[in-house]
Amino acid sequence: MHKEGATAHRMAKGIVPLPILAVLLMGADAPTGGEAGVHAFVLTNLYLAQGGEKDSCPSMDIGDLDRFYAMLSPAEQAEYAGKEKRQALERRMNEYFKFRRLYLRGDNASSVIFPPGFDPKAEPTQAQAAAIGALNGLPKGAGRLAFQKREVVYSACSNPYDFPMLAKGFRTYEGKVAAGINLDDKVGKGDFAGPDGSRGIDNRLWRAIGCVSAFRESSKPEIARKTMMSARAPTVIQLRGVDNMQDDPDVSVTIQAVNEPLARDGRGSTLARATFTPVADPRLRATVAGRIVNGVLTTDPIDLTLNYKEQIIDAPRHIRGARLRATFTPDGSVEGSLYGYYTLDSFYDSIEQMTQNGANLSRVSCPGVRLAIDRFADGYRDPKSGRYSAISSAYDFVGVRAFLVAPQQVAQAGASQ
Repeated sequence: MHKEGATAHRMAKGIVPLPILAVLLMGADAPTGGEAGVHAFVLTNLYLAQGGEKDSCPSMDIGDLDRFYAMLSPAEQAEYAGKEKRQALERRMNEYFKFRRLYLRGDNASSVIFPPGFDPKAEPTQAQAAAIGALNGLPKGAGRLAFQKREVVYSACSNPYDFPMLAKGFRTYEGKVAAGINLDDKVGKGDFAGPDGSRGIDNRLWRAIGCVSAFRESSKPEIARKTMMSARAPTVIQLRGVDNMQDDPDVSVTIQAVNEPLARDGRGSTLARATFTPVADPRLRATVAGRIVNGVLTTDPIDLTLNYKEQIIDAPRHIRGARLRATFTPDGSVEGSLYGYYTLDSFYDSIEQMTQNGANLSRVSCPGVRLAIDRFADGYRDPKSGRYSAISSAYDFVGVRAFLVAPQQVAQAGASQ
């Protein structure tokens, strides 16, 4: 069921597996020292998958700032009405909820009380952040590191459970169709139908956030395919032991972080055939068995940690039981899907790091998202608490051909010149 549902999802989006011309792929081996059967692709974007025409929301969630506006008296609503008053409304919101930002460095840090022996120049821990918060009037245990650990903040994004009133009326996706596959081999009450009518589709993350405009907009293929995501910390998929790119029952697939950022070519597209070196951290590398059938690669389930660094966000994605599905086009690019259980804390970490200001600008409700993913979580139950720690999800990705070499190979090449 997993294979049939995923195939129909790709075809519903107009993507049909294409034959791979051997002549195009021979060159992928040459820069790796001539090792046969090795092909690498760098991902240019990994984005939430949408379920086609039948996947729609009658109306989007309004976000934290507009929900706060609705809480005001008629007189105050009149005072803060209009787009030109959004900044003033945000200041009023910060004041009302007593949001705080404690600066750990620079001139603004002079008014902050630090624990004895704390070195403001050192990178603080979350325990130290909580201690700083307590010394400066934040609720006990509140306050989270933000802005690349240069500030301790208290807001509805850093501490969503403190502000349930901002989650009231949060709009979740109530549609019956979504992208994804049957991850648990069951057909449950909360499951979706696939775009082709297949049953048992597990994608509770979309159930939780599929009516948040920021996520729905960024997951539109026509936008996502032209957007670089995590450009300064990309991921490479490397295939080894490939005898035939159309049919091969035994392929080794390694998904790993690399050191070099993505670059653009003269047309503004992602530069293909660039060279990358693997990140040393073994947590950012995983190898799994795969197979190619009729030009489509699929893998066994595996736990993954993927880099996600975008502007001020540094929130590695922890996806458990992840399954990869990919097709390769004649021009050497790759497109596919990644299905699995996204851990709740690692997903919310990316929301928290948007900061309250970023959430307001994007019309995202931090408490709404947090409480929704907690509510719909359906994977990897914690034996102590009895609560699920992860949520089923479906992502699409695109990428281009790349070369993956060991750092020592780069050093040897440089020394020989």
